[in-house]
Amino acid sequence: MSYLIPNDYLKQIQDSNLQQLISANTNIMSAAELAAEAEAISMLTQKFDTDAEFTDTNQWDASTIYNAADRVYLDAPTYDPTQTYTTGAYTLQNAVIYICTVNGTTGTFNAASWTVVGNQYDLYYAALPFPQFDLYATYKKGDQVCWNNSTYTCQLPTVLINHETELQVRVIQHTPATNIFPDDPASGPIYWGTGTPYTIPANTPITNTTWWTPGDNRDQQMLQKVIDIALYHLHARIAPRNIPELRITRYLGQDKDRAMGTGGILYPIYSALGWLQACARGEVTPQLPVLQPKQGSRIRYGGNVKAINSY
Repeated sequence: MSYLIPNDYLKQIQDSNLQQLISANTNIMSAAELAAEAEAISMLTQKFDTDAEFTDTNQWDASTIYNAADRVYLDAPTYDPTQTYTTGAYTLQNAVIYICTVNGTTGTFNAASWTVVGNQYDLYYAALPFPQFDLYATYKKGDQVCWNNSTYTCQLPTVLINHETELQVRVIQHTPATNIFPDDPASGPIYWGTGTPYTIPANTPITNTTWWTPGDNRDQQMLQKVIDIALYHLHARIAPRNIPELRITRYLGQDKDRAMGTGGILYPIYSALGWLQACARGEVTPQLPVLQPKQGSRIRYGGNVKAINSY
């Protein structure tokens, strides 16, 4: 299980070359992927909810119960003319996934006995029934949200902080958030009720758009950078002193574009490491969920709350 699937690499390297890199050993590729993910997470974890982004991309299984935002891809065993298929069975034929519609199907593949589900490696993610809870949003009674695989209904509206309260807090950055987390053990039930667990029932068709959304819910730039990191390390495994210039550039950037900063080397933003550094500094805003409460902001602010005088 991994954030990446084998088909992701085909955007940046031919499959024959990839197989040479890993010696046709998927365990080697899995190890490189885990190392690449860990490297990215180590640079983003202070600001972004990396646990929400770096989830596994698993092969879809009709018998599995899925949670909100789970990500899957289509695949199935290649069609076998010697096998007898029952209604509801899945197979792969010419890079297309089919579901059997005629019980007892066997022999030469006959499209009349099957219905197309999608293409091999098509991606889907579990749809959210309501917006994700936002600690800084303004809610009214009756609003519904998703949080940690449950749905909640607002029981008490958001209470905005007035100026008198801000003055008592005194320091701007100490101003408390205006909402309570729905699963807060003490105050959550008061503001959001008990919540209802949300899952996609087993045997829900992947084509059911009420539950599933076709597409990829990973940040596409992040996906590209993780692949760049993994490919660099796979090349380093083969010939650490003879890594292709392309892989060095995409991972570290060119020598002339690197600079020294107060915290060490600053890599160019077009490289994987440079892009991750820019995300951590706040110069680039990836489509990643941020930590709640907010953390790791580049711009520091503060001071006492300004008094508003009326006469």
